[in-house]
Amino acid sequence: MFSRATIALIAISLLTGITATSAKEPRVGGDRLVFTLQDLDRNSVSSSDSIFKGKILFVTIWGTWCPPCVSEIPTFNDLQDRYGEDGLVILGIAFEPDTLEAVRLDRLREFSSEHKINYMVLDGGAISDFSSSLPMIENVKGLPIEIIIDRSGVVVESRNGYGYKKKWARKLEKQLKMLLDTDSEK
Repeated sequence: MFSRATIALIAISLLTGITATSAKEPRVGGDRLVFTLQDLDRNSVSSSDSIFKGKILFVTIWGTWCPPCVSEIPTFNDLQDRYGEDGLVILGIAFEPDTLEAVRLDRLREFSSEHKINYMVLDGGAISDFSSSLPMIENVKGLPIEIIIDRSGVVVESRNGYGYKKKWARKLEKQLKMLLDTDSEK
């Protein structure tokens, strides 16, 4: 018999028409996104930290220089506000053109403040660091990349983000709400 989580995963795939094995989408090798990166205060944050345990994690991999990435921020702020207490954690992993860490962190802090980002932002490094910072992500064609992870830490879906559109925002909210509702029924 299928678990509620498995049924939710199948429903998400059917709703979006996208699967993790789609040739044109990025994918996470294995079933876990593993990272240890710095937050904007230079604290180490790891995918295994307790703040992510038992949560639905939505990861956006982005850059301040990427217009589609920036256009999605208000949607992520809204989703974090509305569903954070239900177990949703939105996490932005930023890759910037600057190779100097201090310059990147200053830029990310300033940008996060200007855009009132209410979710955790991590410094992925310079754009050239992508494959060493997140080596398990394959078939990367550009940013943004969206990764949805269930409460057990398993990657449910990985895909390209294309910037804000009302239809995209409604679909994303529906996916996340379905996972939050399904996983909370266990």
